[in-house]
Amino acid sequence: MSAKSFIKELINQQEHSSLEFKTGWDEEAILKTICAFLNTEGGWIIVGHNKKEVVGLPNITEQKVSDLKKNALDNIFPQPLVYVQLEKVDEKSIVLLNVLKGSRQPYSYLKKYFIRKGSQAVEASPDDVSLILRSSNQYTSIWEKLTTVDAQYTDLSESEIISTINAANNLGKTKSLPENPKDFLSYFQLIDYTAVKNGAVVLYGNEPTIFFTQCRIRITNMPEGATGDMFSDIEIIEDNLFVSFSKVMNYFKKNNPIVSEFHQNSPLRTDREKYPFAALDEAIVNAMVHRDYGDMSGEITINIHKDKIEIINSGEIPSDIITKKNKIESHHSVLRNPTIAHMFFLRGKMEKLGRGLSLIKKQFDELGLKSPEWTFQSGYTKLTLYGIKEEIKINKRMIHFLSEMNPGNAYSSEDYEQFFMGDIKERTARMDLQKLTEGGWLKKLGDGPQTKYSKTNKKLPDIAG
Repeated sequence: MSAKSFIKELINQQEHSSLEFKTGWDEEAILKTICAFLNTEGGWIIVGHNKKEVVGLPNITEQKVSDLKKNALDNIFPQPLVYVQLEKVDEKSIVLLNVLKGSRQPYSYLKKYFIRKGSQAVEASPDDVSLILRSSNQYTSIWEKLTTVDAQYTDLSESEIISTINAANNLGKTKSLPENPKDFLSYFQLIDYTAVKNGAVVLYGNEPTIFFTQCRIRITNMPEGATGDMFSDIEIIEDNLFVSFSKVMNYFKKNNPIVSEFHQNSPLRTDREKYPFAALDEAIVNAMVHRDYGDMSGEITINIHKDKIEIINSGEIPSDIITKKNKIESHHSVLRNPTIAHMFFLRGKMEKLGRGLSLIKKQFDELGLKSPEWTFQSGYTKLTLYGIKEEIKINKRMIHFLSEMNPGNAYSSEDYEQFFMGDIKERTARMDLQKLTEGGWLKKLGDGPQTKYSKTNKKLPDIAG
């Protein structure tokens, strides 16, 4: 999904209180709004838009955006989880921010608290702060902050904790965070004196499945499908989240076939991964971050079939985010496990908050692959990623034209319109010809106004879609 279409959906679908427009670059006002969103329900900020159209930010630079990120991390306390991206829409620069409702409210900016009232960020009164302290997030699990019975600090991998601190330093995300591993965990409420929390164990445990069997990840290669009686490979991963993530992605690196393709109008062959690797990366992060760790039987299951991969995890995505299996509504991320998500953010594994699902779908759509599908049942989410091309269906009108075409002639879009004696419009003609070309029934000749099409040898389908 492009930035332009994404913003359009935000404007059409988001409630007024969760979306704010700013026409100009005012860093102070943006930071106050970030703080206000952290203390309420989170939301989106679009800078360079006046609610009706993109006005752009002519003097914006990557450095200004970087400075905004740094100031948010340095001056908002506790540390926020905010996604900031410089985007181009209609050749104009805008800045898009996604602010997650904070898991450690209340948040302050320069020692002052801000909240949303109507469409504005205002300084919070003492009564407002008291109300924030009593409020709760219906989607947020308390599981990650519960104490793990019998767990000790020595059960954690200090090297993984240090890796998170180092990654955050390298990415400029941790100037205000403690450098000492124990102090770092304490800051995020993952340890409390000698008490080790559930989130610390799944994130950094040496052997987390000793305490939680649901931390297991099971990868099964099923070449004959779910009804077959042969599995060519089963791999069980029982490590902490970061080690498990590396092992899963290494498995995909070794077991993601390269597909060679020839395209219309080109004699050259192109090679691609059967499944876009960046989409697999995003899908695994989503499964790890958004799963319901309180479900004792909720291991992540990855089933690899001949032409699809299923990734199943406990916990359902809120019903208003995905409809009809793969229609993704505009949304800001709702984090079931905000501290686990924050650790992935510090490691540089969670940069596309609120757009991760759209980016997974976009990667498959751009390759012409069948669109991913999300289904929900009995408290579980299943993401199906297809390694096959999207079936191109053509109608009786298109088949009638193809059957009458002379293989030795070339036809323009105007010829197509005239063939139907004015019964179709120019736009319909262009869409028909594009679909016939994508399906391989036509070959495109030339470009621009002089474009023509010739018939290929591909057999007509027996049944029109």
